[in-house]
Amino acid sequence: MKFPLILITLLMGCVTLLSVIFTHPKARGTSSMPITQAVIELNMSPEKFASANQVDPKRGIDRQPAGLDFYSVEWPSTARGQVFLEHGPYSFVFPNTLRVTGTYDHAVPNDGIYVFRITGGMATQSDIYHDEARLRFLEFLAMLKQKGWRTFINLEDPRLPTHQALHYALQEDNILYSVPIDAEIDLNTWMQIKANDWRMYAGDAIMKIGFRRDTSRLDLDKPSAYLFSYEIYNRQQLIREHLSFEEQKQAAQIWPELKLELEEKRLQKEALLELQGYHIDRSYVGPELNLAQ
Repeated sequence: MKFPLILITLLMGCVTLLSVIFTHPKARGTSSMPITQAVIELNMSPEKFASANQVDPKRGIDRQPAGLDFYSVEWPSTARGQVFLEHGPYSFVFPNTLRVTGTYDHAVPNDGIYVFRITGGMATQSDIYHDEARLRFLEFLAMLKQKGWRTFINLEDPRLPTHQALHYALQEDNILYSVPIDAEIDLNTWMQIKANDWRMYAGDAIMKIGFRRDTSRLDLDKPSAYLFSYEIYNRQQLIREHLSFEEQKQAAQIWPELKLELEEKRLQKEALLELQGYHIDRSYVGPELNLAQ
């Protein structure tokens, strides 16, 4: 009778050992830890994003009843990751990222993931000295400019040369005006920036960059917390943002007229600014904003 009991005990031990081997965290691949570098590309399929970035189907996909799906990769604040934007010659890496989220709309499946939102910083930790954050960010912008990214000015906003554009953006009434990518920003100017963002374009992509700092820690001799945010989308999405849901159904008729109205607003603002001594950069060339055929 002892032999069957011994055999059963040995079999149970083997089963337990196999269970430990195949359920131990080291054997679960990357389901519990995100990959070091995520890869994104505008209009990629959600399946490609999920596969390439080993998205956790439970924690990394949020399906909303309205038909929007959000695909995400997150990193812990103590082990930040990177996000590589695949965009031909304009490709680059977002450093020290905490999260990337792509949006997919079932109403326009051919668009794939049409917008990406990324959060991160300029260092491996949240705390950083103000001047160090400034210098690292300016280096990041210089890299983008070298890659071929150019300042984007909204259709309704004045086309100002770099030095005057920065002065204009820092005025209280113009906090939504974008700072030029090549603006020279000293520490004093850096500390004046509150809600402005940087907008730029390259190829079919448009990118918006902004940051928030801990306003309770403004001492220049002490570190503070900075959080940078990035939003990337294409020209067609920019056009959609100017239209309501119902207007988008008649975009072919509405957008050309609305575009002219926005450009007229720009001309009116520029005329007033010229009277105040501003120069207008009529050599500025923005992306063509026409509806896809």
